[in-house]
Amino acid sequence: MATKTHRRQAGSKRYEAMQHPLRRAVLLMLIERGPLSPSEMAIELDEPVGNVSHHTKKLVKLDCAELVEERPVRGSVKHFYRATDRYLIDTEEWEGLDPAIREDILVDCMQTTVNDYTASVKAGILGSNEDFVLTRTPFRAIDQEGLKEMTAIHERAFHELMEIPARCAERLRASGERPIAVSSSQGCFEVPPWGTRPLDKRPAMDA
Repeated sequence: MATKTHRRQAGSKRYEAMQHPLRRAVLLMLIERGPLSPSEMAIELDEPVGNVSHHTKKLVKLDCAELVEERPVRGSVKHFYRATDRYLIDTEEWEGLDPAIREDILVDCMQTTVNDYTASVKAGILGSNEDFVLTRTPFRAIDQEGLKEMTAIHERAFHELMEIPARCAERLRASGERPIAVSSSQGCFEVPPWGTRPLDKRPAMDA
């Protein structure tokens, strides 16, 4: 079990890692989809491979990422990295972050979720069969204890979801089945009262 000192040191290193937007983007990709190579990430981030490689190695020095594979490719060696933790920022560290960095992290996370939805719809995947879930439930009168209960449920669901890929890997090796790429999103947070935002006041559509 990690000690408070260890968690504090890890949090300090993650904080340093997130000071640079490209380094933060690389770390988020490694958390969500690693192992990945700098060249793979550079294509998606539309950044020079040298820049991505530099910041990936910086993440390794900060103990936020680790080298997991070296693969010979056409006379050279391709390096693959993964994140050392499952999350970008620990709950206990959140309050200590600079407000600007907090905002950037929230925008980055939500934008990748929106990008996933858009890509799936454009590819004709989302809604093509019954294997999907899309929910949005506005709760109008929740107290602080209720909000804590809700966020705890989402956190438990996250940890249960993270256990599934290992079981899938074993079944895929045995069956030879084609792997499926899946995006799982969760959201549970306080919002301004309903009816106070411009989005809530748009005119109703005719039936």
